Amino acid sequence: MKKYLLIASLSCCFLNCQTAETKQEPKKTKVKVVTESRTLEPLAYDLQNPLQTFKMPASLREISGITFVKAGQLAAINDEEGDLFLIDANTGKVTDRRMWGSKGDYEDLTYHGGKFYVLRSDGRLFVFTLDQTYQPGGFLSDRKTNIQTLTLGLPDKNELEGLCFDPKTKNFFIAAKETKREGVDKDNRYVYFYDPLKKESRRGLVLRKRSFESVGFTGNDAKFRPSAIAVHPITQDIYILAASGQKLLVLDRKGGNYIHVEKLDPKALEQPEGICFSPDGTLYISSEGKKGPGVIQVFKWKGKR
Repeated sequence: MKKYLLIASLSCCFLNCQTAETKQEPKKTKVKVVTESRTLEPLAYDLQNPLQTFKMPASLREISGITFVKAGQLAAINDEEGDLFLIDANTGKVTDRRMWGSKGDYEDLTYHGGKFYVLRSDGRLFVFTLDQTYQPGGFLSDRKTNIQTLTLGLPDKNELEGLCFDPKTKNFFIAAKETKREGVDKDNRYVYFYDPLKKESRRGLVLRKRSFESVGFTGNDAKFRPSAIAVHPITQDIYILAASGQKLLVLDRKGGNYIHVEKLDPKALEQPEGICFSPDGTLYISSEGKKGPGVIQVFKWKGKR
């Protein structure tokens, strides 16, 4: 356990936090929140001992994102291909493969309201239902033309990798692996919020290298390059995965605290690129394969409701 000091820029509406200064200001703006030193909490998952490890077929060696669809079913995408894979959450077997788009740098997906949302690294979001897809070798009907494309319009130039939907704020969270922004630390990493009703984007969270240094990470290990993001369905904490350096970061949404940072096993998860939860808190982490196949690992939640 280590003490740390975290300085994070957060959206006031996301954290629902106010200081004496913000109470005097009727207009809500982004604030700088400095948390007090505290002890990192134990993670409610045993990441060294997964319940199950599913080896993916060759078509998912570069599995780049996963999402929970319904009881017993996950969905996944692979990098560079406009394909959607439906996976049995109990066995890890691919039950269906659908095509929906052309080749592209697709990084993550989420499922919300009966629709799949697929994130491309340049800030495009593709929205479609299952009946708008077709099986390989099948006929591409006119329904394909109805696939919606959203331009997120983020305030910075980014290479994006993580996507999830937050039921609390009704916003999409988008995590950037790289950001080019004038006048700021090049090692800063941002999580953006996208409001699908207002079609507006804003900076939400900033992850700083010095925050990782404060909890014991040094050198390149202190750099954090997000590859996936998810909201815990019970605690509402924010889980952010990093493929580079194989790390998992957990943020408390009430105050923006780092409540857990853990190094993942690089032999088991060579390049972790996807994360999602089932409603009971079961955690799924997917990893691209380098020396071996792509995998999905399953972890039981040990927390309290």
